[in-house]
Amino acid sequence: MTNPIASRTRSVARPTLGVLLLLLSVLILPVSSLAQSSETSGDSPAPPSQWPQVVLLESKSEALGNSENPGTPRAGTSGMPVLDTRQLEYDVLHYALNLQVDPSFGWLAGTCTVIFLVQDEPLEELVLDFRDNMNISHVNVVYPYRDNLSYNRGKDQLVIEFPKAIASGDLGYVEIQFWGQPEPEGLFGYRVDVSDGGHPIVATVSEPWSARSWWPCKDDPTDKATVNVNLKVPTGFTGVSNGNLVAQANNNWTWSEPLPIPTYLVSIAVSQYVEIESHYEGPAGSIDLKHHVFAEDEEKAREDLSILPEMLDFCGELFGPYPFVGQPFGVAECAWDEAMEHPTAVTYGDVLITGTHQFDTVLMHELAHMWFGDMISPEDWTQIWLNEGFATYAEALWAEHVYGPAGLKSFMASHNWGHGYGIDTLVRNPDSDYAPYYFRTIAYHKGSYVLHMLRRWLGDEDFFAALSTYLNNPKLRFNTANSMDFQKACEEVSGQSLDWFFDQWLYRTTYPVLRLDWQNDLSDGANKVRVTLSQEQDPEPDGSRRPYIVPVDLRLVGAGIDTTVTVLSDRLVQDFIVPLSGAINRVIVDPDRWLLHDMVADTAAKNNNVAKAPVTLLPAYPNPFNPRTMFNWKAETTTRDLVEVFDIQGRRVLQEDLGEQEAGPRQYLWLGADESGRQFPSGTYLYRITCRGRIDGQEFSRQLNGKVVLAR
Repeated sequence: MTNPIASRTRSVARPTLGVLLLLLSVLILPVSSLAQSSETSGDSPAPPSQWPQVVLLESKSEALGNSENPGTPRAGTSGMPVLDTRQLEYDVLHYALNLQVDPSFGWLAGTCTVIFLVQDEPLEELVLDFRDNMNISHVNVVYPYRDNLSYNRGKDQLVIEFPKAIASGDLGYVEIQFWGQPEPEGLFGYRVDVSDGGHPIVATVSEPWSARSWWPCKDDPTDKATVNVNLKVPTGFTGVSNGNLVAQANNNWTWSEPLPIPTYLVSIAVSQYVEIESHYEGPAGSIDLKHHVFAEDEEKAREDLSILPEMLDFCGELFGPYPFVGQPFGVAECAWDEAMEHPTAVTYGDVLITGTHQFDTVLMHELAHMWFGDMISPEDWTQIWLNEGFATYAEALWAEHVYGPAGLKSFMASHNWGHGYGIDTLVRNPDSDYAPYYFRTIAYHKGSYVLHMLRRWLGDEDFFAALSTYLNNPKLRFNTANSMDFQKACEEVSGQSLDWFFDQWLYRTTYPVLRLDWQNDLSDGANKVRVTLSQEQDPEPDGSRRPYIVPVDLRLVGAGIDTTVTVLSDRLVQDFIVPLSGAINRVIVDPDRWLLHDMVADTAAKNNNVAKAPVTLLPAYPNPFNPRTMFNWKAETTTRDLVEVFDIQGRRVLQEDLGEQEAGPRQYLWLGADESGRQFPSGTYLYRITCRGRIDGQEFSRQLNGKVVLAR
């Protein structure tokens, strides 16, 4: 498959077997294009210095309710919800929701019709997920016979008993009348609020397992079903849900999603909307664009959303036609700083609509989810990187499309949070019942870096062909997938066994921490640069210290010399010899940001041609602290510094640009509060100091990452 990102994108060739054998001994592969790719191409604008962090904007790092130990199961819980064994006895084919929604109140009333297919044994009871605080008025079976049904409640389940068992292979058709005041939960749930412009609004985000908080269902991503939603709303309000609007009369808005989706993607948004309509024809197909926004944001929304035709062209060429054929695409504005990839009608926070295209990459992220997450969904929440890592890398590809190689480099640099990911695996731990755990930064940022590094290893042609193979697998389309399904697509296209790659990046808790030493060896007018590359990452939890297998780019710079070579690091300590025509004075590791890694120290050379670290992090003091601590670092040149603080869930709680400062020691006093003075509770906080400047005539950007504990 030809890479459609455009001619701005370079191709990274996959090593042949002969080259790999050379790599495994002493691999020195000149890559002149790598040195060039760090520059912005002539026809591309300069990329922004800051990129929106979707993980912080999707409200997926924020919890409702309490968790004493986020990321670990609480006493009396069993971790991530799993299906009751009785729920394996039937397959839901269709849900029909008929809801009365009034955004002025928190109450919800309606009926839920469940059409299901009985599996291998006769079905005597139907077990659905439904929070105990919600009420049931009536349950009856319509098919294969008519009868009122008895039911039991408890443990957030609705257990419906059939007087006559429904035979294996038969359809069942049950109606449930329910009402209540849904409680916001998990990442969002069912919420009622008022916009800044005074518009009452109801919106839902059910990811990962909050659909059960507002309607009875089999709340598991493995059982996808088609959905109809009828919304009866007050006069002057619009009801929005998934799929096509098939009827609208007498304040009733009826939507139909004819393709199977999981319960976490079923959504509603009800408010006083204006509609923005247009039509798209292009590589993604024939699509009606329908957006529902607040009247005061209409002009800004028209500007921000005007980029969608170009984005659809891009996605259509890269990922294939829009999966929800014959259905619209659009956003439904809500009153919170979040975005959620609901099929055909993305729930989109009002803070994201600025009229300045500030959040274009967020829009791309949600659009990419139509393929990655909505069409192919994770088989369980441990596999969420297949949603969020892929959508985040779609942002990176868009940055490359718009800004050229410099855009890709800049975007990936901003999403390398180093130790901010914590000691954890990319495939999540199912033992946690804490919903935000599954959506922490690692799923987004490390997930995108895994794809970035895979692209580097396979080369553009095979990488994008693997994406196409994965997306067009008939067993996965509008079904669920796991990491092995994606690995198989990559292996099928490339002809390689990739166990080693996916094992080290999906299941290991560390990532490479490199140390580089080098020296010139001049004789007879030539130079043999000796490079020693060491891996010094922390041991794994089991105490092992296996090396990573990673290609590492080294840019060697000296008088009249500026070349990039690639070495394969697959041992804890390795030496490489690079023949050059003259002496060098600087070595830059990974100049184009292809590798997720950290550095122990910058280069040192025995001949005093030392490329010193331009900035160094010093210990924060005091630590632990109450009520204030001092961040300390030093710089050997003039830099412009940005200080950011994040809580342990990856949410940015403070950001301050310190401007340009002369060389020397630096300090920042943090009072355990945000810019407005709002105090934060006890806990662990991560801080990041980004220093930008020039050294030896070359621009650099260096991130320093630290951790402090606030103990009030």
